Amino acid sequence: MPSLVYLLTLATIAVIVIGIGYPIVKYLEYLIGQQRQVAGDDGEESYSGTEDGTEDISKDYDPRASIMTPTEIKYYEDLCDALNRAGLEVSVWPQVNVSAIIEASGNDSKQKARAFNRICRKSVDYVIANKETQATLVCIELDDYTHSWNSRQERDDFINTVFDEVGIPLFRIKVERHYDFYEIVSTVKRMLK
Repeated sequence: MPSLVYLLTLATIAVIVIGIGYPIVKYLEYLIGQQRQVAGDDGEESYSGTEDGTEDISKDYDPRASIMTPTEIKYYEDLCDALNRAGLEVSVWPQVNVSAIIEASGNDSKQKARAFNRICRKSVDYVIANKETQATLVCIELDDYTHSWNSRQERDDFINTVFDEVGIPLFRIKVERHYDFYEIVSTVKRMLK
């Protein structure tokens, strides 16, 4: 049977641990709550189930009218027309995620995961690919007024560096009313040779 001194010692240690641990746990919960608010998540589940027990997400999503803006649609149509008139055997893909074009690499899994996370939520406006192999030949970004924002310029500089490192040409084209596709067509022709 444990001695009274032993039990009192254990009780004292428990009181100290609880006395110190409880405020620490509450502080950590507070910090997590602050992070959720910054991220736009109040921590409350907005789950509303249906009678059969499945999650009701009917008010969470709406279809987009188009995957491209009217400006991007016009450019896409003109680009496809120019490439077809030039007789090039290519595919044009709009709104392609960068991680579908470029693979993350690294010496270890953490480095590879970090590299992947930096590109996985970024996309380019158009990818021109070899029609037979679907290998990327050229990528195009249409730069509108948002590309003058500081945050957007940092993103653009990073993407430019990544594409330079892997050797995939990335054209940045300012949004205009009319475009001269000669440079793009001639570049794609050179790459197909």
